[in-house]
Amino acid sequence: MTVSRAFWKIALKNIGTIILYTGLLIMFGTMNMSSGASTTQFEATKPTVVVFNHDDEAGVTKGLIEYLDKNAEIAKDYADDDRLKDALFYERVMLVLDIPEEYHQEFALGHEPELKIRSSSGYSAELAKVIVRRYLSAAKAYTSLGLNDEELRTKVEESLGSEIVVETASAADTSKYTVATRYFSFANYSILACVITIICLIMMSFNRLEVRKRNLVSSIEISKMNRVLLKNCCIYSFAVWLFFVAISFFVVGFDVMWSIHGLLYATNALIFSGCATTVAFLVSHFVNSQGAVSGMMNVIALGSSFLCGAFVPAEYLPDAVLAFSHIMPSYYFIDGSNKIMALEDYSFNSLLPVFINMGIVLAFAIAFALITNYVSKKKQKIA
Repeated sequence: MTVSRAFWKIALKNIGTIILYTGLLIMFGTMNMSSGASTTQFEATKPTVVVFNHDDEAGVTKGLIEYLDKNAEIAKDYADDDRLKDALFYERVMLVLDIPEEYHQEFALGHEPELKIRSSSGYSAELAKVIVRRYLSAAKAYTSLGLNDEELRTKVEESLGSEIVVETASAADTSKYTVATRYFSFANYSILACVITIICLIMMSFNRLEVRKRNLVSSIEISKMNRVLLKNCCIYSFAVWLFFVAISFFVVGFDVMWSIHGLLYATNALIFSGCATTVAFLVSHFVNSQGAVSGMMNVIALGSSFLCGAFVPAEYLPDAVLAFSHIMPSYYFIDGSNKIMALEDYSFNSLLPVFINMGIVLAFAIAFALITNYVSKKKQKIA
């Protein structure tokens, strides 16, 4: 039996694994689509914010709260922190602002006291941040004039006017891109699960001691056999990627996937699929049973998905978790999808952060391939 035929025979035996993780991807992708129903009509609504003021209502603090009251909706009934987190997650509240004690005094002295800001995602959350930054930037310009609290507040109010004029820079349907981002973020788990499980099971069959000994005395060279295995692994990973991208046309929508945004999402996923292949190759050298394969897959696929923002958006994860997730290629894949969603034009400067993330994932793939090559040579010497 040829190497390629044996490869695909083992792959087809485990077709149920592919069906399982494809079903999960479709299920969660459809749930995201229904929860993030899109609209193409812009509606000028004020963002909902929650303000916790620990300072005296004077000076810049009073002015900021009044400015927010005019240009946003200040919600009053979110004293419970768990309820507030839920409101942020479901985008009922766009921004939470914590004003510390003695904030207005520190600000008047020219210092830059820190405001604790928590925000949801999307356009309205960014608008709420702009409102806060706009007021504080204007107030900072007047602090050097030696004005008292009331004069400072009056000057800032006069310079800003009573309302903000919002102009949309593009007619992009950002909610549709949100659905696409959620779909491809969850694909982090499905791609890793399908690629690692199948490739490890196949390589485990070829790496069994009796099979290795038989191959060593066969007419085919080991280096040639490894090249054939690698080629078939790449073909398999490409097929998985192609399958998931094809499904995305139905889950996300043809209009999104036929756009440049869709091309970028697909390219980002293709590079990550290549990285997943090299991860699978590396892992396959350390597993020797189906239970071990399942365990390693869960550690890598589930672990990276939880830590890097595939299941829970990154903005809701603790800073320590996000800092740790930078050592995983999944972080850059998912962050790349978020950056693609935020694109409003396709200039080089706008696309550069997306390409940097793709380059980092590619660098991870090369590093895993080099490590695998080293481990493979060591194991051959031992054998």
